[in-house]
Amino acid sequence: MQTFTYPVIFRLIYKYGNIPVTIILSLYAISLGVNLDKGLVYIIPFVVTFLVIYFLNRHYLLLYKILPYKIEADDEKMVCSEFIFYKKNVTIYFNDITSLEGGIYSGKLNGIMRIKDGANNRIVGFYDKMIDARKLETHILSKVKKQIYDDVVNRLGLNKTKPDEKKKSKK
Repeated sequence: MQTFTYPVIFRLIYKYGNIPVTIILSLYAISLGVNLDKGLVYIIPFVVTFLVIYFLNRHYLLLYKILPYKIEADDEKMVCSEFIFYKKNVTIYFNDITSLEGGIYSGKLNGIMRIKDGANNRIVGFYDKMIDARKLETHILSKVKKQIYDDVVNRLGLNKTKPDEKKKSKK
């Protein structure tokens, strides 16, 4: 069984990164709110600041639900543990995975990669900042069903069809 974790700095960022940003933006919003009576030009940055605070914290609440800080993988399953809000382990069998989305699975260089477990209605995510993340991504791709693998390969544009087959499919 292979174990994948995050470096300490990224654990701290993914766990507490929203707190200092929210405090700074809140102080900025307070200074804008105090000046609202001096002119209506301050209302747009005031509203935008609160929207940024809202969407930032909403994203972090999503991360708290789906981001494990430790993933152990073998040939048939992944065991995800060390979530923020709950201490139980989530086991995802590779045969139960219904889709792979985000990050490298969607053709982006970075971003959160989501693994959907159709049997248990669970979503687990991880970032490419995880130690040996490429190894985990490759391991997951090699163990999922062929249909899901083909879907990811098609999204990435890596399908290797012969030029003659492409002409036949267009006709």
